[in-house]
Amino acid sequence: MNDLILGAYILIWPALTLWILVVICKAVLKDVREAKKENRELV
Repeated sequence: MNDLILGAYILIWPALTLWILVVICKAVLKDVREAKKENRELV
């Protein structure tokens, strides 16, 4: 049982990291699109 919990704990981190990366990428792409639309620089 301990191995199952430890294995699940270790496997959750890549999924959580991937989810956070997707959220950040979506926000950046949204900002890029808005900047292009308004004809301004992103930075």
